[in-house]
Amino acid sequence: MFRLNKYLTKLLIFSLCLSTVPVILLGSIFYNRATNSIQEKVNEGNVHILELTRLRVEQVLQTVDRSLERLADSSSVIESLDTYITPTKFQLFGELTQAMYRVQTFDVGVQDVHLINLQKGWIINNSGFYSFDEINYKERFNQYVNMTDSKFWTSEQSGLTKDNRSSSNRVISLVKKIPANSDNPSAMLIAEISSRELSNLISKNNSLGEVIIFDRTNHILAMQNENFSGQNSDIESLYNQLSVSKLLPGNLVTSLNGNEVGIVHQQSTYNQWGYLSIIPLEEIYKESRKTGWIVLVSCLLLLLLSILISWLVSKKLYMPIRRLQESFRMSSDPMNASRNELADKQVNEFDMINKSISHMQTLQNQMSQQINGQVKQLQELFVLKLLQGELKQTEIKEKLPILMSAPPYQLDWMVVFALQIDTLEGSRFKERDRELLLFAINNMINDIIPYKQRLLPITIHKYQVTIVYTNHHSAEQFKEFTYAMVEKIKLEIGRYLGIPISIGISRPYKDIKDAPHAYDESLKALKNRPFAGQNTILYYDLQQTGKIELGHFPEETEKALIQAIKYADADNIDVLLDRFLDEITHYSTTYSEYQVSLVRFFVDVTRLIQDSGAAFHSVFENDKPSFEELLELKTKSEVQAWFKHQMIQPLLPLFEERRSNKFQNISREIIRMVQEEYDTDLTLEICASRLNYHSSYISRVLKNELGVNFSEYLSQYRLNVAKELLEEGSMKISAIAEKLRYHNPQNFIRYFRKMVGITPGKYREMYANETDSHAE
Repeated sequence: MFRLNKYLTKLLIFSLCLSTVPVILLGSIFYNRATNSIQEKVNEGNVHILELTRLRVEQVLQTVDRSLERLADSSSVIESLDTYITPTKFQLFGELTQAMYRVQTFDVGVQDVHLINLQKGWIINNSGFYSFDEINYKERFNQYVNMTDSKFWTSEQSGLTKDNRSSSNRVISLVKKIPANSDNPSAMLIAEISSRELSNLISKNNSLGEVIIFDRTNHILAMQNENFSGQNSDIESLYNQLSVSKLLPGNLVTSLNGNEVGIVHQQSTYNQWGYLSIIPLEEIYKESRKTGWIVLVSCLLLLLLSILISWLVSKKLYMPIRRLQESFRMSSDPMNASRNELADKQVNEFDMINKSISHMQTLQNQMSQQINGQVKQLQELFVLKLLQGELKQTEIKEKLPILMSAPPYQLDWMVVFALQIDTLEGSRFKERDRELLLFAINNMINDIIPYKQRLLPITIHKYQVTIVYTNHHSAEQFKEFTYAMVEKIKLEIGRYLGIPISIGISRPYKDIKDAPHAYDESLKALKNRPFAGQNTILYYDLQQTGKIELGHFPEETEKALIQAIKYADADNIDVLLDRFLDEITHYSTTYSEYQVSLVRFFVDVTRLIQDSGAAFHSVFENDKPSFEELLELKTKSEVQAWFKHQMIQPLLPLFEERRSNKFQNISREIIRMVQEEYDTDLTLEICASRLNYHSSYISRVLKNELGVNFSEYLSQYRLNVAKELLEEGSMKISAIAEKLRYHNPQNFIRYFRKMVGITPGKYREMYANETDSHAE
């Protein structure tokens, strides 16, 4: 027995002190430095995110500012300042609304633009034309007029035309007086932006910290996390304290709702808005605690390792003393030693060694007997090594008698076939029975093929593999024998187990050392199951030479399929996807080409997501498809279902929404072109070429959005312009027809009479008579 005495105790204590004290000191220093580093990095990251947020917001606001400046300087706005809009001012009204629409671009998020004529008492916006008597915002207008700045940003609970008071989103307005720097402006331009647009500009990647934007009256305009809104009053109170104390921008620590938080704040010099980042210190402490646990576990492992080393070193140093001590004890107390020997049934150390050696010899004999009784296991191991190319030529010659069940221990021809279960669907078996089924098939093959013409059948992973050989047949006779055996195996398995299988057969070889190549060929033959289907026999040599190349990658079908995905055309997607998979299966000459075609289509669909500008994780969330998963699929139906459910269906909502927005933008551009260029030879093809779309596509968009085609809308607009020109009474009918691009005035007169019911001359007389009667 190994006993612990004073000398060994001293060795252990000294070794432990040398090893444990540095570990504890090093762990404490590393933990403190890591904690401080984490807090510094989090603060630096939040300062950077806050700065980027401010620059992004100010860039958008300045874009709106410049657009409003251009609108204020436009001729239509200047002309409208001294004009009261009437139905006869249709063209001026159209120019104003078009100019205001151009300010409302998608990228800046302007939801409405208001032109307010303070002297004439009217307002124009997206909802139309109003007089001051129809609205309840005169007090707000007076407040804006009394502001000292000629241009300023402000925020309200609701817009001028939309009551937003029940919503948590505020309306942000850019107010510009016209003319600028005037104590008594005659008009104002107001551009309104929802605070939700500002929320979209705030980075969502900041996991530690909440970014909040305040206006110059210390109201919350936008924040990173809407679920944080339950603390708005406390946050505004905190920001008011910061504003009153006039602290310089930077970092500070304070308390919010009883929780310790870090504050990073900045003040915008552009519009005096405030930018605040609130960092819960508890989150930083969590990261520090994780680091602390890692340091603690590392230190404990080092301590355990040092204790073990100390114990082993101490034991080694103490071993000579122990031997002397045991010698002295045994020699000084022979009677006690005799009693211990009788109790343990032991005599002396040499007898114990002799008994141990005898016991090992006995075990060796038993193992030899077990090995002799387990030749089958050895054969299975040798076959496995042979197929995997782990046996050298000399080893093969030595072990061939063990591999072959009967002499002569040589062969003239050899072939390898690999069997795989296609599917268990529709059978009486479950997926968990697959390994047992392979074991049963292995036993069936062991009985079907004569033992003198095959090595021991084995199972490798999901395959059953057999080496068939002969030593007296010709190559053709051997092929016929092999094919007959494989057909019989397929028939018997279908009869008794009722499951579909596929068998890949290699080319015949004349040397057993080529077994690894033959095994590889049998697996390659199995890979061509997508071309041949299930429950089939695949010959490697026929696949290599017997198939004719039919074509290349079906680019036209893929292009049509990608276009259907872009247009969210669910009806055509299934048809085109089925056709596409049929074509690549038909055109591919090898399984590798088939895989390359699938991966190419996978990459093209992935590029479609990138080209749309959408984030990959926002489309697929956590279930991201990968081409490794795609290449594991076996049949066309599995591939088609995978592409449909994993790749295409998650994309359809994205492109459906984008198509709707695109239709609205296209229809607006067409309306603008018609209203600005109605007196030119404007055609659908010209508009389509300017917008870089096909004319038939533009025609469908207008039909969906306006309910009429391009020519109908253009003719109706020209008819309205003709009415205005006839009402003015200063232009001849032939000149009007020429202005509206009618090459023959009679064609204009016939169309006008068809649409209005009277000729242009009658219309002018009727309007003049009505005007005279009103004047009297």
